[in-house]
Amino acid sequence: MSGPLSTVLAEMQAGTPTVAEIVRRSGLDDSVVRAAVDHLVRSGRVESRELSMGCPASGCGGCASATEEGAPGCGLPSPVPGRRAGLVTLTLTRR
Repeated sequence: MSGPLSTVLAEMQAGTPTVAEIVRRSGLDDSVVRAAVDHLVRSGRVESRELSMGCPASGCGGCASATEEGAPGCGLPSPVPGRRAGLVTLTLTRR
């Protein structure tokens, strides 16, 4: 029987496109899948990059990198530590 890390990694290797789909296909809890992905990123097995989408029509307050007060972030990390608000790509790395 394989653990959550192995299950999540196998789903990613199989090309499962989203965390929600990994949750659905694996039967694991959403928080378990997200913790596994976070661990895989921290360990260097998976690379995580936030996609730049340009400025949102709603203005700076709707931007993934805006400050909590709604000021422009223009490329700064998300104001909530450890949490990304925009689209993120996950890429398997070679070992």
